[in-house]
Amino acid sequence: MYTTILGLCIQIIVFIFIIYICHSCWIYLKDTYSTKKTKDLVNTQVSKYKQIISELQENNDARTSVEKTTIELESMDNILTSFMENELSESR
Repeated sequence: MYTTILGLCIQIIVFIFIIYICHSCWIYLKDTYSTKKTKDLVNTQVSKYKQIISELQENNDARTSVEKTTIELESMDNILTSFMENELSESR
């Protein structure tokens, strides 16, 4: 009975050792034959920030032009209203 438990423990230790060796070989091959990819987090964030700023400026320019057209529309509406009031008062 003790020999089967001892044999089982030896097999477990051997399998763990084989798995460790395979893992070490994989890490070695990965480090030796692959290129490391590094992310440039600083410039990526700076470019995103610049893009957001440019979009905000474009939206601000568009909003300014919309506000100008709104003012022009209000002016035309006031002129039309006064014209219609004058026409209605003359027709009575």
